[in-house]
Amino acid sequence: MSVTLLKLNNLRSKQKGNFSVEFAIVGLFFSLLIVFSGDVIIKLSIKGKLDRLSYSLVNVLKERTQLYSEDYQITSNEARGMMTIGGNSLSRTLSTYDPTKFGALVEELTFRGISAPNPQKEYRFGGITCNVSKPLSELQHLSVITSWERQASLYRVTFCYETDNWIGDLLGTEFTRVSSSSVMIGR
Repeated sequence: MSVTLLKLNNLRSKQKGNFSVEFAIVGLFFSLLIVFSGDVIIKLSIKGKLDRLSYSLVNVLKERTQLYSEDYQITSNEARGMMTIGGNSLSRTLSTYDPTKFGALVEELTFRGISAPNPQKEYRFGGITCNVSKPLSELQHLSVITSWERQASLYRVTFCYETDNWIGDLLGTEFTRVSSSSVMIGR
């Protein structure tokens, strides 16, 4: 009986460090999970704000006939106004807003006739450069023919913002830019 008790005590003494090792591994995993979740939550929050802004401001551009008579062309000052409105709105809703981390791209595609586009206009503003996967000229199939036998203009507003790189720093990758782009058919 004393031999089995000695063996049991011997096994217990060999198991004492296992809890510390397992706790360290599990703790590291949960720490990475919390950092990743926090990073994703911050980026999703900013993405939602940018989505709201780009959609709202492209709707303002869409209503050009109401605001600027029959002028379908965007001027540089009007595009800069979109950037200013977007930046001011973001600064009110984002406590850590930094204008050097914010950028805007305002695009228009008008038509001189049906299936005859004018050269695409684009205006870039802000501390960073927003990029889109396709230029607006490649999306002209979204335009429709109006009841006045005119091809409707297309407008796109893209906002982007540089966020902190919490998980990217830990994994050695770059995951900072959040952007939102909205396309609308003009009246």
